[in-house]
Amino acid sequence: MKEIICPYYWDCGKISETKELNEYDFNFLQSAVLKKMIFMFIHCPKCSRMFKFDTVKWEAEATHTVAPNIIVEKKKKTTKQLISILDKAKIEIPTAYFDYLTGNNFNSEISIFENEDNFKLYDLNELCEKINIDGKSYLIIRQLKGFVSSLMGIIDETSKSKKEQQFTLTELSNCLTIGYENTRILFIDYRDSNSIWIFHSDNGYDFEKTNKKLNEIIKKSK
Repeated sequence: MKEIICPYYWDCGKISETKELNEYDFNFLQSAVLKKMIFMFIHCPKCSRMFKFDTVKWEAEATHTVAPNIIVEKKKKTTKQLISILDKAKIEIPTAYFDYLTGNNFNSEISIFENEDNFKLYDLNELCEKINIDGKSYLIIRQLKGFVSSLMGIIDETSKSKKEQQFTLTELSNCLTIGYENTRILFIDYRDSNSIWIFHSDNGYDFEKTNKKLNEIIKKSK
């Protein structure tokens, strides 16, 4: 296969051979090439950061507006300012969870599966930060809308949604992100505003329901 250039040119931008990818990414890339996928995520062997990759054009695209290893001092916004950002974006966080985010008992670490790494919950400031997905800017809390925008037209969602009875792309775009672990995105099912699911951003259109409920996360902190 051809070489891959890291899209984080400002502090990496190094060229890697596909054989340098980790085993999962290498196998995923081989499969994606055969399927002519234009939307997938792999990691740079040099800096370990995830980026979007198009196997047809053989092009990599950065998915972060700021390099993770460049320290940027951020001035935290006030709760009033954050509410204004959410209102402008027409985003409604479940009231009980909003109170949890702005209270004194918020805990950014959460165990989703036994014997696995903890997930990180975004605080309110982080949820209102912006992320670049496929050249467009989205609030982190609404990042699933960005993934859906990129997936539209690539995936035949009809058969999958009927078969697995999980989410259509439209339904997914309405869900709110609350945390992450590596490339796994933790989100609230907007249909009941309580069930917690995982979207595997490195595997196209794959979901996983957890045993956690939003109200349980809130109660556990009290």
